[in-house]
Amino acid sequence: MTLVQNRLLRSNGSKQIKSKKSFKMYKILICLLLSGFIFTASAQRKNSGDKDEKNTTITIINKAKEELYALATKKERYKIAIFSPMYLDSTEWDKNLVRLPKFMIPGIDFYQGVRIAADSLEKQGYKIDLYIFDSKSSYLDVKNMIESDKLDSMDLIIGNASVTDLKLLANFAKVKKINFVSAVSPSDAGQTDNPYFTILQPRLSSHIEAIHKHINKRYSEDNVIYIHGSSTAEMNGLNYFKNDILNTLPARFSSYELKNEEIAPKEIIKKIDSFYNTTIILGTLDPEVTYTNLQVLLPLAKRFKLKVYCMPTTEALKSLNKADEFPSMPIYYTSSYMIDQVTPASQYVSKKYKSLMGSTPSDVVYKGFESMYFFSSLLRKNGTPFNKFLSDNSSTFITPYKILAVKDEGKLMFYENKFLYLLKHEDGVMTYE
Repeated sequence: MTLVQNRLLRSNGSKQIKSKKSFKMYKILICLLLSGFIFTASAQRKNSGDKDEKNTTITIINKAKEELYALATKKERYKIAIFSPMYLDSTEWDKNLVRLPKFMIPGIDFYQGVRIAADSLEKQGYKIDLYIFDSKSSYLDVKNMIESDKLDSMDLIIGNASVTDLKLLANFAKVKKINFVSAVSPSDAGQTDNPYFTILQPRLSSHIEAIHKHINKRYSEDNVIYIHGSSTAEMNGLNYFKNDILNTLPARFSSYELKNEEIAPKEIIKKIDSFYNTTIILGTLDPEVTYTNLQVLLPLAKRFKLKVYCMPTTEALKSLNKADEFPSMPIYYTSSYMIDQVTPASQYVSKKYKSLMGSTPSDVVYKGFESMYFFSSLLRKNGTPFNKFLSDNSSTFITPYKILAVKDEGKLMFYENKFLYLLKHEDGVMTYE
């Protein structure tokens, strides 16, 4: 990898970090302490006005008789900005660190995933200038970068960002007509009428839509009971299910609101017609509350041939893999990620990450890798803006994205990846479809 710039900056100015012979950690940190780290896939840079840019005409989508997107432009090089919360200002680097603080790891893992993808793309001949920004830096945060105009020349922005930062970046993308991809958060950041905003992690409504579709296909004759808490998010989940325009409500549908976050079995039994099997939708978002209520439902499992569909946060419950934890009670939940460690693609990322960090990659590493790999491929193949081709998943590496336009009364709101796996845990054995 050729480094055009590798400036190591701290909030109080520029400061170079010297590595120590026996301290491998510094080798990692040197790659991280940066404000405008630029990756280039060749030693020569071309100006944005080079004559060898090619224009490709794309089909124009009409919006009130106006062109939604400009003509796509193919370039010799592309500029991509990455935002991730690495908290580099929060640690005393002069001290002998044995390991990174836990609160830093998710953001750094995302960066490492992007870095592995960038190395792979370089070997394939991609020409990319990659700018990495620590969104938790005291002076490299999203707000300051937008105000500094440093993002104005970007061809693409990818973010592992909080809801507040998502809104700032999405608004900026809409105004500047630069595609912004939210790689980790499922929030829509309150966006409307934003054709330059893409969400890679499906929203809660999409998870519930997938659950509803599966129930209607397999268990439409069951007693179907939607159990939920009183929080806004969980009430929204119930409403998504009830008002799903793509799937009708099952004939024997009812809902039940938790009292003190725990199911009262007698109240559930009152809602069950014993002539039919029963499907429970456990709409709780806190994994601990979900676990507690799965334990409450377990005694009813055999009696009413119970099946339980849970929210995506249920993936945090490792106990589902234990054979004796929830016997005879199938438990389902949806997930946008299913990393099969035996596939060559997964092993490639795992091997590269282990060589950098000495451990097994988390899910956010794969999210960083895949978002960088997929959208860089779209840029190279189609130019910018590439939105017409978002449904082309030929360049996916592990996850087969299904990116669709989200519309409200026919108006494009933003784009969202709708691809979801349905995972099933039964007697400790996990399968998926």
